[in-house]
Amino acid sequence: MRIYFYRIDSNGRLFHEDSELTDKKFLDFFFTHLEKNRSGSYPEYSYISPCGNEMNFVQTNTYPILFKHRIGDEIFYGGEKGIHFQPEKLKFDPNENLIHPFKNEIWGRISIEILLDPELEWKENPENWDLLWKEKEYRIPKSGTSLEP
Repeated sequence: MRIYFYRIDSNGRLFHEDSELTDKKFLDFFFTHLEKNRSGSYPEYSYISPCGNEMNFVQTNTYPILFKHRIGDEIFYGGEKGIHFQPEKLKFDPNENLIHPFKNEIWGRISIEILLDPELEWKENPENWDLLWKEKEYRIPKSGTSLEP
């Protein structure tokens, strides 16, 4: 089995040996297969992305997924992949990042582009933020949830 090491920066960009990878099909495959590293190997790499005969170990300082934009009911990450937007599951982490579930205990950070989306209306209250979207209100408590990035 071949082993490779990758890094994801705070802007959701993927790097291998200090080179940014930009091929959208590769990014979609890589991020879609992302999972927590429970292999027992290389514990400083919190995530893995298995690929056939290869094991890709992934290191990140923040969340491995950055949801970059929203179109309709989907939020997009990686190259061009999207998942269903679930505003009822939005949370703030202890560092005040707004996060959304990705899959299997992995969370992704919501980008400023989504926060500034004109179809999403935000109202701040002392205890929470209210998101108004599609004529429905979603309450997001300000107190940070303890989640492991």
